[in-house]
Amino acid sequence: MRIQIACLALLVVAPSSFAQAEPPETMPVDEFIQSDFPDVYAVSITIDRRLEAYPVVMTALREAELNGLANFAALAIEDHQIWMNEAPDWSWNEYFSETRISVSFANASVVSLDRRASFYTGGAHPNQGMTPVVTRTNSFDPAGLDDLISDTMSESPALTALFYAVYRELMALKRERLGVDFDEVMERETWLSPLAAELDAFPGFTLIPNQTGTAAAGLMFHFEPYAVGSYAEGSYDVPVPLSVFERYLTDAWQEIFEGEPLRPVLTEAGDALEPIIPESEE
Repeated sequence: MRIQIACLALLVVAPSSFAQAEPPETMPVDEFIQSDFPDVYAVSITIDRRLEAYPVVMTALREAELNGLANFAALAIEDHQIWMNEAPDWSWNEYFSETRISVSFANASVVSLDRRASFYTGGAHPNQGMTPVVTRTNSFDPAGLDDLISDTMSESPALTALFYAVYRELMALKRERLGVDFDEVMERETWLSPLAAELDAFPGFTLIPNQTGTAAAGLMFHFEPYAVGSYAEGSYDVPVPLSVFERYLTDAWQEIFEGEPLRPVLTEAGDALEPIIPESEE
């Protein structure tokens, strides 16, 4: 088995409209970690080099990723050995895992990481995983929605507001992506029916920067394939602006949020795509 450590460089070229073009600037390189056992498995991890500005987070994250790499390699080797012993007449398809970790927002207090992985451990097709991280810069302690929101009891005003915002925005994104194949009734009755004003119904999230990039101004909820649509639809990134949940923020997180989000939303309160809640029977 061989382990390779390499770097990927990104280049930014000056616009061609300049009369005297500036020479290309070399951007900081991302860290690229690779491990492979030919014909058994291949693993790669790319970590946004901007995390070097936050050494506590960078060190802990790298350690966690390397542990995950070792566990994936061990699984592949074990499964490959079982295949050799029990089913040598069947073809073995090499396991693989590709993870990319990028900074979606960061300031002196908090770092938000978009972590996406594509992996294959047998079956008809590769799978995708989205495990975003929001943590303080002085420790690697991922925050959950219950850290940001003061009341996360089922059907609390806070979770109800978030539920309505996520539901209608997700419906709008589906309508935009599916086009003529969008079926509102079907979506409500199938894929979106598990959504609810309950903590466990919300997926992981990252922070959306405000217009100036100095503070967060929204939450981006990341739904993996199969979570709210078919595998062919892919994943959905659903933005919720600060205005929806600002009044429900805990004291510890109020200072992190301010202003309007950089990414606009497609819907607003009262949109026809909001969930239809049947009246309770007396």
